[in-house]
Amino acid sequence: MGNPVVGAIRRLYRWDHRLDPRVAWLSPMPPARTGIASYSRAVLDGLARIGFPRKVHPTWPLKPKHEGTIPWHTLGVYHLGNNVEFHREIYRHAITTPGLVVIHDLALDDFVRGMVAAGELVGHLAMREGAANAPRLAGFPEAVANDPLRVPYVAHAARRARGIVVHSAFVERYLRAFGCRTPVYLAPHPPVEVERDIRKAEHRRAVLRGPLESMGMRKLVGVLGDLNAAKLIDLVLAAVSTLPEDVHVALVGRRIPGYDVEAVVRGSGLGGRITVRPDVSDEDFLGWLCAVDVAVDLRFPHRGEVSGTLARAMQCGRATVVSATGTYLDVPEGLVARVPAGRPEPGEIAAVLRDLLEDDERRERMGAAAREHMAELTRTDATARVYADAIEATLGLLQDPGRRVLARWGGALADLGVTEEHLELGYGLSYARALREFTPSGVGGPEPRR
Repeated sequence: MGNPVVGAIRRLYRWDHRLDPRVAWLSPMPPARTGIASYSRAVLDGLARIGFPRKVHPTWPLKPKHEGTIPWHTLGVYHLGNNVEFHREIYRHAITTPGLVVIHDLALDDFVRGMVAAGELVGHLAMREGAANAPRLAGFPEAVANDPLRVPYVAHAARRARGIVVHSAFVERYLRAFGCRTPVYLAPHPPVEVERDIRKAEHRRAVLRGPLESMGMRKLVGVLGDLNAAKLIDLVLAAVSTLPEDVHVALVGRRIPGYDVEAVVRGSGLGGRITVRPDVSDEDFLGWLCAVDVAVDLRFPHRGEVSGTLARAMQCGRATVVSATGTYLDVPEGLVARVPAGRPEPGEIAAVLRDLLEDDERRERMGAAAREHMAELTRTDATARVYADAIEATLGLLQDPGRRVLARWGGALADLGVTEEHLELGYGLSYARALREFTPSGVGGPEPRR
């Protein structure tokens, strides 16, 4: 038998990747106050349900000791969002130890600027690479219309990654538009709430609506999630002001520094027809989501994110009004109602709200279809299965003995100034073709699932 003390030390300090075959999962985890935390928990639960054979190691919060241990995991899965507080260290690991990157916020504009302000070298690199690739997006309509998407700050992380998980076909189109060739795996946003919590929230509907109904409310419109300018709260309130007085509004979610939601409320003139509930618990948030008749989840400027609030609203069976832009256009027809992209006229928003509020059958039909769509994702564990494919394919790529050789070959050609036009003429390709004869077939793993 081996020395137990030595064995304990070897387990504590895993300097050899053979001693740690686990997949490192770098993401905020509950109780972190970010939607990515509950998202990660949902995906990990899905991987467990489908019997994913590899051990996945959630690593949160990140500590200095992880600088030495993360590189020795079989693979790192890095969740990137637009918040320096939660994703600063994750981003650094994603760049220094490339693996599978999950893009939660496509723009990454606030994040990269925050990294630059903090003096992070990788922030400067991301800024420089984004600026270099921005001209390629001149013909991409959503990038032209939405300022945060005009510079692809995500380009540096996308190029360093060995695989990318996205939640919308729009995000993949954007990546390809500026020249990203990294394998992309399209995983739908998973249902993050469990059915018992939704049932409990439904039971709170009458309790939350009671005081408002005593004030004359008959229909309730909700704007939920981060209370910021991008939600176009001012336009929603202007639209509701043109609707019957028994239509009220609930603003429920996190306060965002720099946006004074109370000032917007005071300027609306709606008075007692508005209820503001900032910084509520997760339980209360879900309760209010079930209490509204129609949810409104607009975005301008659009940052290419897939809305966790929308996923929850659909799971709760709520008819939801969204902007006709970017990722929202990838939601199947009949599951949401759309208003024009950008900053629509209040009358355009009011018209869509009026149709839903006055047509109970249509509203209920839309909510039921949305709920069924999310239930199907739960039954099939569709998100977890895409993650399983992505992890296996990325591992196959990393384990390909010819990959590093090809990387050095490609880098050398780039240093010589070889362009794609030169490659089309065959310059330097004889080496790569010869190398293929020594590369085991199938070593790259399964094809990306589209």
